[in-house]
Amino acid sequence: MPGETHPHKIAHVVRRFVFDEWGGTENVVWNTVLQQRKVGLEAEILATSALTTAGEEEREGIRIRRFPYWYPYFPLTQKTRLVLDKKGGNPFSPQLFRALEFGHFDLIHIHCGGRMAVLCALLAHRLKIPCVISLHGGFADVPAEELRQMMAPTKGLFHYGGIIDRLFRLRRNPVAEADGVICISHGEEKLLKERFPNKRIAYLPNGVDCGIFRVKPSCSPRAEWGIPNERRLILCISRIDYQKNQKVLLSLLSEDANSHLLLIGPITAPVYCEELKKLAQEKNVAGRLTIIPGLEHDDPRLKAILHEAQLFVLPSIHEPFGIVVLEAWAAGLAVIASNAGGLKDFVRHKRNGLLFSPDDVAELVENYKLLMENPELRSRLVATALEDVQEYSWERLSERLIALYQELRSSFPSA
Repeated sequence: MPGETHPHKIAHVVRRFVFDEWGGTENVVWNTVLQQRKVGLEAEILATSALTTAGEEEREGIRIRRFPYWYPYFPLTQKTRLVLDKKGGNPFSPQLFRALEFGHFDLIHIHCGGRMAVLCALLAHRLKIPCVISLHGGFADVPAEELRQMMAPTKGLFHYGGIIDRLFRLRRNPVAEADGVICISHGEEKLLKERFPNKRIAYLPNGVDCGIFRVKPSCSPRAEWGIPNERRLILCISRIDYQKNQKVLLSLLSEDANSHLLLIGPITAPVYCEELKKLAQEKNVAGRLTIIPGLEHDDPRLKAILHEAQLFVLPSIHEPFGIVVLEAWAAGLAVIASNAGGLKDFVRHKRNGLLFSPDDVAELVENYKLLMENPELRSRLVATALEDVQEYSWERLSERLIALYQELRSSFPSA
């Protein structure tokens, strides 16, 4: 209706969306859509069929559509395609964009980058509706080494994507094309405001449903995974990837013979995972390392293990936010995190957690000893974290996001 600024039908576009390859982006998209449905908005998820099959699915009243796609490289083996599916792929999916074009959406929320993001923005311009892009993986502050690793699988292949990009006018900056930009770290917010002074740039952190992490499920993952109860359990839930820097955690096993390291997350860098296992063998700690290569987001063992662990560590080299820290806090677990990216926006050293430089193993070990030898400090950090995490409820964040939608819609003649 003329003059109406509240969007009724929202498309959330993401590169891939599968429940057994769960990460921060999927977590945010899913909880955002759930909250929007609760307040009466019609929100759905459109993705490529990466790591799954094309088709339509409905979960908890949410419509999820997945479409065929391809990567413009030749020759492209199934192995390389799988690597690109897991991380760094820049796909093309005409069927997805046809569905978007004829879906009668009021707003497009982009949760990806590359040509998919540019196509979404250009389509929104043509439909005269606003588009918002969330920078889940970072944009202005992604380390060069991480970008190099993401492109490594395509080295030596013939790239014909330039033809597609020229044909569809995709050689553009998706941030420049979007009407609104959501950053999940203050550092990136500052950089983008300097670079795009006339753009609507908003800081909106990730969230957590504190209620579902507060109570421990009845299952016992320690027993299932063969981790003795007498060992101190160090937990890290994240992708098994160079970016996540799990190798440094092996030093904690070397330091404490009564410790056990549990890594849970999809393996997005198989070579790194093998290097990690080899290093554990060399350090003679392989018997105290357990890797669980991915669980569905609602697997009760994920929540149960947060209650059974003694410590949660996220040692990432680059971390746009770090939603798993909020989940650990909500479960009452002490946290050590690297002072990288968005983590340093909400983890306060010696207030609600401990911070260390991701390249400083000695500092990590020092923090570990401090927590293990000082139960009073540990209790104080946990108590403060339980208070602080309340500020990150999905309900509060959803209200702020919808207000941004309304602000952008109000500037469109068709709104």
